Amino acid sequence: MKKGVLLIGGLILLSWLVYECKYYTSYWFDTFDRPWAYSSDKNAKLLVGKWQGSFIDPDNVKKTLEIEIDEPVTEEERERNAARKRSSRRRDNKRSFDGKAIAKSRLGTETYEIYGAVEKDDFHRLHFNFRPEDEKKRVLPNFTLLEANSGNWQDSMTLTLSFTYHNADGSSTWKSSDPRHSKKVTATLGRIPQ
Repeated sequence: MKKGVLLIGGLILLSWLVYECKYYTSYWFDTFDRPWAYSSDKNAKLLVGKWQGSFIDPDNVKKTLEIEIDEPVTEEERERNAARKRSSRRRDNKRSFDGKAIAKSRLGTETYEIYGAVEKDDFHRLHFNFRPEDEKKRVLPNFTLLEANSGNWQDSMTLTLSFTYHNADGSSTWKSSDPRHSKKVTATLGRIPQ
């Protein structure tokens, strides 16, 4: 009886040790594979988190912009992966990220999902696309956000924004004769403390 209890206790301890080892090994690898998202230094400045700034769109409408970059692997996902008997081989892009963006102006509130990546040679350069969270809730007519190219982040984030013009009926328009339709705007955002 005593040996059986010890054996069960030993197996429980062993499984807990395996779980902890898988969990922390996963996090440790992420600090190397994704230094823009994870760090062992709790004061490290990372891309993940919230950023805020403003810009003036091609129609001269001033808008505030808040961007939130999500962690590529959440705590819940990391815990789930550590609890699996077999480790799943994830082949996802170690440079990609998702998040959300909110642009506010006198026209209304535009809510977007964002998806993009940091550059391979320099994790401080980035690009991403904006996708409306709900097509039915677009603010129309309006120059809506399309892309953020030639971006850079460190203490602040600088983005070159591209737009699409949407008419009141929701259709998009592009006129080569109208310089507003090809205009790119630079926006500078600051980190929002957590």
